[in-house]
Amino acid sequence: MRRRRARLLIDDGPGVFERRRNERRDHDRRMRRRREEDAGAGALALLAAGFAGGLVLGTAVWAGMLDRSRQGLFSRQPVRRFAAVSYLATRPSVDTARLLRDYVRWEPLPLLRRRGRQALAAVEASLAR
Repeated sequence: MRRRRARLLIDDGPGVFERRRNERRDHDRRMRRRREEDAGAGALALLAAGFAGGLVLGTAVWAGMLDRSRQGLFSRQPVRRFAAVSYLATRPSVDTARLLRDYVRWEPLPLLRRRGRQALAAVEASLAR
């Protein structure tokens, strides 16, 4: 039996080995292509998840900043005052209009004073309806 197997391998010659080598090479190529495709899909899913997570986190942080900005209208920091004026512009009421009038009179920076006037005009227009 041993001789027969040996003879079959010898009779088939290098064709058997070439065929096996080509099959392995083709298999390796298919596996490499599949891994690359899987990696691309995984990277895209990871990118989408990161974007969605960043959007949710950014929204939560912004909401927290808006909540804090209600108290920052007369802050020393101009960014906080700007955020407070923007927040108040979205909450039209008589009290908001009074507060914005006081703010416009008090604000030392012309840019923020102009933003306060715009917010006051928007609140008054909303109340006039």
